[in-house]
Amino acid sequence: MSKEKTKKHGIKQVIKNVHYMLKYAYKYTPAYILVTFGEAFGRGAWHIFNVLFLKYLFDALEANEPFANILFWALLHAGYCAIFECFNKWRLNVYVPRAKLILHEGIQNELYDKARELDQSCYDNPEFYNDFIWAIRESDQRVAQIMENLSIFINRIFSSLAILGVLASIDWIVAIILLISVALLVFVGNKRNNAYYERSVECNPINRKLGYICRVFYLPEYAKEMRSGNIANHMHNEYDKTTKEKISVVKKHMGKIFAFSLLGNIIYDTFAHVGVMSYLIIRFVVDSTLSLGDFSGSINATFKLGWALNDLARYFNIFNEHSLYIEKVRSFVNYTPTIKGDIAQIPNFEKLTIKNLKFKYPFSKDAAYTLNNIDLEIKKGEKIAFVGYNGAGKTTLTMLLMRLYDATEGEILWNEKNINNFAPESYREHIGAVFQDYKIFAAKLTENVLGGEYRLKDESRVIEALKAASFSDKLKELTDGINSELTTEFSKNGVGLSGGESQKIAIARVFAKPYELIIMDEPSSALDPIAEYELNQSILKNAENKTVIFISHRLSTTQMADRIYMFGEGKIIESGSHNELMSLNGKYAEMYKIQAKKYSILN
Repeated sequence: MSKEKTKKHGIKQVIKNVHYMLKYAYKYTPAYILVTFGEAFGRGAWHIFNVLFLKYLFDALEANEPFANILFWALLHAGYCAIFECFNKWRLNVYVPRAKLILHEGIQNELYDKARELDQSCYDNPEFYNDFIWAIRESDQRVAQIMENLSIFINRIFSSLAILGVLASIDWIVAIILLISVALLVFVGNKRNNAYYERSVECNPINRKLGYICRVFYLPEYAKEMRSGNIANHMHNEYDKTTKEKISVVKKHMGKIFAFSLLGNIIYDTFAHVGVMSYLIIRFVVDSTLSLGDFSGSINATFKLGWALNDLARYFNIFNEHSLYIEKVRSFVNYTPTIKGDIAQIPNFEKLTIKNLKFKYPFSKDAAYTLNNIDLEIKKGEKIAFVGYNGAGKTTLTMLLMRLYDATEGEILWNEKNINNFAPESYREHIGAVFQDYKIFAAKLTENVLGGEYRLKDESRVIEALKAASFSDKLKELTDGINSELTTEFSKNGVGLSGGESQKIAIARVFAKPYELIIMDEPSSALDPIAEYELNQSILKNAENKTVIFISHRLSTTQMADRIYMFGEGKIIESGSHNELMSLNGKYAEMYKIQAKKYSILN
């Protein structure tokens, strides 16, 4: 574990980080700050009135003051307490829940927008990804917690200073004892909180793994696999092993947490309370100048001040803990993408050129290049196929073409212009992709095809895109047509699709928008040979004037390509048309003949 993660923050850094999160509260719920300060000073005044009223009551009784005077101050005190209690109930039960929802929506939307800017490589970095998940999970909760803690912290400061003044006027020795107690409590509490934080840091990746294992037991996409083979037992064993790992981490820090917690209680209960109480009782017995009101007021003030100062020490440490967590949020929010560019006006596609391209994944432990010395050219309207065995680098190259990653060496040119100079979002608007690991969302069919909001004017566009993806026959079977809900995640009437049907919807996405370059990564992997043939013909027809890159293990798909690139160990080992590569009688021909043999056996 790095020192950066476990170091204690100084007061300056704590204030800076807390202020950073409070800006979110002011941005989305400015009145929340006023309500919080109102509660803080109102409660502080309540504590002070309690001390002063008790002192006045005993002094008044000892001095035989008229009952009417005592009743007046008692009613005034009770009235203030009632008004404050009504305000606080409204704050807790009406205002704060609503403010939290507004905060949650505002902050999460900001974080979701920020998440969209993250480089793909961030998901390959386990340390960053853990902190990213932590930031998303903690952010809005932390702001609400900070607001509540700040309210308590402010009223404890206000109460402590006022009560300390009252107590010092009666007996300054008590005030000094309590201040020393607080200093010790701050020190001990900080040590305890750092131990808690170190434990949280070590438990975070463990909790993420436990969360994953829990999900696979209840998410529908894992249901079939969990009921076949032995994976369920394996995951169960992994859960037991990971739980034991978490128990080990908890035990590792248990001694420190216990020792500092016990020491804090001893300082507070023994040194502060018992010591001060003993001193005041002795003084009351031997010092005739100490009135009953002063004695009772001192006892009451001691308890309240000790409690307030103890809370101050505790909340100072809590704010230090908040600060450590806020660092996670700040590192995420302040992350600057490395995939960037200034040119937003992307020219219409004419030609794609790749020169001397090399690439290795940023956080890969393997020193070898995934792609090595790639050179190729793709012209407008061409149908290109990337083929090769698993791990040859085909999908990696398409991710570079889309600028999900940037090349380690070499360059990719779009109409002779380096794509590294293009604004990523603007550039990707020209490229449609069917990913090998495509996802269907729990949303309407229209929203799945369009990748966003559906309007009535989009109807023909959606239907044509589904037709191009050979989904028309299935569409006729759907009761709600293009407005059908997909998956049963949120709707009992949701449509469950087969793998092939889902894949066709993923393909429809690239026909729903006027993409100039289309990348299809294993577009027919879930289809039978007949459905594959029909789909290929439909793709050729509907992408006649578009440039298409196919990635496929099924070489029956590649026969329609203008040019085929055979990949092996991150390099292009062969290139040409289907007939040219068959004549070459190399790796492509070998692979094609093996597959053709299998098809003939099946037939």
